[in-house]
Amino acid sequence: MKPQISIIALLLAAGCSNTNSPELNQCAQQNYQCEQSCEQRANPQSLAMQVCSDQCIESFNQCKAQAEQLTQQSRNSSLY
Repeated sequence: MKPQISIIALLLAAGCSNTNSPELNQCAQQNYQCEQSCEQRANPQSLAMQVCSDQCIESFNQCKAQAEQLTQQSRNSSLY
């Protein structure tokens, strides 16, 4: 159940962000798929599940940072 809550929180954060970029949406989708994969492979209450979920979150955070950087670069280049 905990991974589902984190997925919802991440999707809400992505939805509330000023940057609803396709890249950020892709990050959220990848995170959802990652969490689903964790749920299929590990017992929901296990340490393996927590490690898997943490890896999904870490990947999402990296993806989000890259997406935000691309969005910012795109905005900057459109100003000139």
